[in-house]
Amino acid sequence: MAFEDLISEVENRGRFQILQMFSLVIPLIFMSSHFLLENFTAFVPNHRCRIPFLDNTSTLLNVSENLNFSSLLKLSIPLDSNGKLERCLRFSWPQWLPLSPNVTGQSQSLLETEPCVDGWVYDQSVITSSIVTEWDLVCDSQSLRSLSPSIFLSGILVGYLIWGYLTDSIGPAFTQTFPVYCCLRFLLGFSISGAMFSSGTLVIEWTTIQHRPLMAVIIGLCSSAGHLLNGVLAYGIQEWRKFQLIVSAPFLTFFLTIWWLPESARWLIVHKKYDDALRVLRKVAKLNGVKDLNLTIETLRSTAEEKLIASKAHYNMLDLFRFPVLKTRILCLSFEGFTTAMLFYGLSLDIQNLGSNIQMLQILMGASTLVSRFVSVFIMNCFGRQTIVVACLLLGGLSILASAFLPQGILRIVLIILGISCGMVCRSCKIVYSNELLPTVVRSMSYGFILIIDRIGAILAPLVNILKHYIPVLPQIIFGIIAVTASLVIFFFLPETQNQPMPDTIQDIQHGSSKGETRPRDKDDATVKISQF
Repeated sequence: MAFEDLISEVENRGRFQILQMFSLVIPLIFMSSHFLLENFTAFVPNHRCRIPFLDNTSTLLNVSENLNFSSLLKLSIPLDSNGKLERCLRFSWPQWLPLSPNVTGQSQSLLETEPCVDGWVYDQSVITSSIVTEWDLVCDSQSLRSLSPSIFLSGILVGYLIWGYLTDSIGPAFTQTFPVYCCLRFLLGFSISGAMFSSGTLVIEWTTIQHRPLMAVIIGLCSSAGHLLNGVLAYGIQEWRKFQLIVSAPFLTFFLTIWWLPESARWLIVHKKYDDALRVLRKVAKLNGVKDLNLTIETLRSTAEEKLIASKAHYNMLDLFRFPVLKTRILCLSFEGFTTAMLFYGLSLDIQNLGSNIQMLQILMGASTLVSRFVSVFIMNCFGRQTIVVACLLLGGLSILASAFLPQGILRIVLIILGISCGMVCRSCKIVYSNELLPTVVRSMSYGFILIIDRIGAILAPLVNILKHYIPVLPQIIFGIIAVTASLVIFFFLPETQNQPMPDTIQDIQHGSSKGETRPRDKDDATVKISQF
């Protein structure tokens, strides 16, 4: 009896599977919110140099009706090319000359200036505090702001590799220094990756093959709902420590409420814990209303032996690159994952540059990714896997390139949201596409390599955004070019897999299957990979 048959035996009306999914939906939403949390906790407000004699005694300096506070600021802070106060410079001593309307920016540049040695004054109209205002991550330290999300995503990568599970996710809210904050964000990423991977795997392994795609879609929608949640919460919470606590504190409750969930029967059987597996299967059968359960220890033992025989062929990581066709597919899928991860996190973590209302922008972005995940399920079956991936990468890349040369406004927002949505459709399609391109015998190992490259793209995305401090349009140009290149790579080097049999062996993809052959997917081949967050 196969694993899939065991689950079918105890499923019946699926009451347990529904309760399990509902138990994990809310935790998954809150875990997903941490991925883009720093759109708010690392918000960069408008700022200028602190002027001690003015900021501390401004009410005493209204010596004339013609010298209001704005005019007095110009005594100590030069104007930039747009006629606004410089963010990172001030005059070495107060200048009365700039008050004259005939003074040009060029003549101001000849005056002696200095950095903001007394700190900065921050605009609190949008967000009252963030890690940027807490530790002055502006001007010469502005690159550190992009370092923080990269460190968090590095924790996600290490967590995927090690699959560790930590329980403390509130620590960053209490830290007093930026290095400690970054360390705790790394540990948080490490913890979240283990929790999300374990939750997704547990749901999938307790679900029959016909319901797995639906469960995968629900898990993906939880991720988008988490992004949307950030925007909703940001309207009422504008202090970064409170924000961090609000999205982290519920984990204490989740930790206490998930203990009723049983261990995976598949895992117990594979590890030869047949008594525990039988007890768990009977418990699930009871919850589902199954009264006549004909399972014994011997049945479970034979299931494990069948799986062992089926997995005798052994391959290592080096074998993935010994076969030309397999190597091409793995490298192309890796590049596609690298590209979509870089696009999503590069654009999503930089929505502040689209406009001042970041709460609404975050909600729009979250809603667009939610719709994109849902729509991808239908369009993928109508137009094919390769067609959708190529079209979305090309459209997304072109829209990002076009937005790079537009000023802030509605059109630029629409193009960026379109680019994010196209990337999300690609990531959703990749779940099915990669399973249909990679042979069963090396599918999990291949996907593990692809996932590592995917996470590297996510880690690099915030670092690429640092380049905007030198050339404002450069990050979007890079994102757009990579997306267009990836679309061409997929178009020329990967086949369409719609309505094609899934390959079992490496020989199936090296020599191709018989043209008239149609084979149903093996029950244990249909594992959905939970990694698209």
